[in-house]
Amino acid sequence: MGRQNHKHLVLKCNKGINQQADLADPDECADALNVWAPNGAIEQRPGFSGYDSMFVAGDAIETQSQEVHVLSALGVYSSAAEGAKVALDDHPVGGHWFLGFSEITDLGSDDDRAQLLSFKGAFDGTKNNANATWMRADYWNGTEWKYIRVSERLSTTKSSKHLDSAGTSAYALSFVSPADWASSVINSRTAYYLRFTIQDNALDDEVEINNAAGSLQSVSPVHDVTRGLFVAQFKTKKRYFYLLNPSAGLRAVLGSTLDMEDYSNSGTETRVVADELASIAVVPQFDEAFVAYGGMVTRFEAAEGLSSTVGANVAKVEDADFAVGEGARFDPTFIALLAEWPRARFITFYNGMLWCAGIDGEQFTVKWSASAPFHRVWSALSFSVLMEDDNSPITGLSALGENVVVFKSDSVWIMVNVGENPATGLDDFQPIRVVAGVGCVSNASIQRIRGGLIFLAEDGVYRFDGTPNIVKLSDRIGKTIESISPSRRHLAASVHWRTKSCYLLSVAVDGSHDNNKTIVYDYKNDAFWLWDVPAKLWLLDEDAHDNERLYFINQYAQVFEMGAGNHDHGAAISSNILTQRIGENLNTKITIRQVEVLSDNRTSSLSVAVRHNDDENSETTGTLDLTDSTEATYGTAVDGVDKYVQDRRRPRRLSYRKQGDWLQVKISHSTKNTPMTIAGIDVGYVPGGRR
Repeated sequence: MGRQNHKHLVLKCNKGINQQADLADPDECADALNVWAPNGAIEQRPGFSGYDSMFVAGDAIETQSQEVHVLSALGVYSSAAEGAKVALDDHPVGGHWFLGFSEITDLGSDDDRAQLLSFKGAFDGTKNNANATWMRADYWNGTEWKYIRVSERLSTTKSSKHLDSAGTSAYALSFVSPADWASSVINSRTAYYLRFTIQDNALDDEVEINNAAGSLQSVSPVHDVTRGLFVAQFKTKKRYFYLLNPSAGLRAVLGSTLDMEDYSNSGTETRVVADELASIAVVPQFDEAFVAYGGMVTRFEAAEGLSSTVGANVAKVEDADFAVGEGARFDPTFIALLAEWPRARFITFYNGMLWCAGIDGEQFTVKWSASAPFHRVWSALSFSVLMEDDNSPITGLSALGENVVVFKSDSVWIMVNVGENPATGLDDFQPIRVVAGVGCVSNASIQRIRGGLIFLAEDGVYRFDGTPNIVKLSDRIGKTIESISPSRRHLAASVHWRTKSCYLLSVAVDGSHDNNKTIVYDYKNDAFWLWDVPAKLWLLDEDAHDNERLYFINQYAQVFEMGAGNHDHGAAISSNILTQRIGENLNTKITIRQVEVLSDNRTSSLSVAVRHNDDENSETTGTLDLTDSTEATYGTAVDGVDKYVQDRRRPRRLSYRKQGDWLQVKISHSTKNTPMTIAGIDVGYVPGGRR
């Protein structure tokens, strides 16, 4: 059949995923993974890099006893197996020492997904370093030594002295195990090595590491203790909060940096058995924050670390005489006050007041405090019960416009100011149910975006703007929504990635116990995408120059920075798109004769498969090479030797003879450290006989 009979369908596939095949636009994808189209062309999603593991001295989640080697390299290697010591006396600038681990996963645990988090070495108190220096850490990836971020925790004060015991008996190194960490042989010992190179100043003439037995810390989903990760900007300083719930008891950690290299440790509370996530209310003008989890509210102070008051760490109602007492603003003789802080699961600070809900034994009740500076005063009459014909529990708190919004499982309410309560002299609020039949299933899914609240309900993602006209956004990804594990919906976590104009929602799908997929709603382009980012919690931060930084923590208590590089901490990003059915609505069979993809030389290569009649096993696959023999490989050009490699759009074509009632094209990419771009797909086909 002559070429003149070819028909061409040009697809951009940049309008997101639409799993409603019969309603989909041709430029929407039937399926896609790890791609998006922020600028009009399909791109591979941003990668992430390991930032730190949330190990804090004294908070060992699970200690593994396996062989660990500490090796020094000063011309001649010396070594210390587990339980022995190795000297680093006079170790010079540029000198190396190594930590080698016999395993980095499957660490002897009953759960075969255990991950290495950190190493804790003991030091001789009379043989620690006094010279101010630092170290660079690298790992072996099978080809070369690559930089890895390693945090040092010695005490509650950061030290500039590498290997300084700071008067303690332990020294901790925490890190995220790279996905491409390879074993190697050093001094006849095979292990997964970290290489440390001394910078600036040599070590003292007496420095010694005791490779203590059982010095490795690990965690697995069986021991997943993370319950909250927050950042708060106070008047003059920033603080990070990490809430964990190990078997020893509820613990909270406060630090001035995300890696918690300096930290205040709350000590141990009675363990709260609650499979849920914490919430936070920040009161910046008073340098304090309140974290609610499992019916316990903990108060933090930015200036002093964790506040220890009644019950060691439990938030305490105000009792200072400027606020409470005879002749004070709140005299218990005339105003009934709560003697204890509400035992809440949800807390927020809005319009100068603290709001609590999800209260033990009062699952339909919302309570609010007096206005700042009396925000720790709670009137016994400042509450409201949200019931009517909806007896579902309160599931979340947020704020929108002038009102606090209260979410229940099956409804949305706003708290309306109705004036002063004559009995208390405090503002009173009346709950009004705005939406019936739709509610929120996860407090951590709520994000305020462009004058509305986006959140996860039982049947999808919705947007609430304060009126009854609630909008369902997620019909296009209905199959993915249906695959969310019902028992894990309440642990869905979200973030508003402002600079990317995206709402990210991490959920557990296909029976997973942990969040294993992230739904991405690009609201600027009104498009949905799916990424395999396993975020348990998200944290949005800003650096010293007000640049946005996005982090997430996974089920192993490992923290990653999102948007860093073209790989996932050493692992290749596997991405693909699948077109809608081509020729489905024709009354003839069709034959695809060619597929031309417009990409660029940075992409390197693409796999192109043609599928007929929804049969994955019928795919015919070919490979497109986007390189050019006249230029160096992108990213490896040597100045003065190779030609400078510019970004160039390139069309590349494959020929096929694939027939079906309808066909689909799938394009895949999985080259490590290489981006992917697809600006268009030209499908050449020939109509055939009637079906």
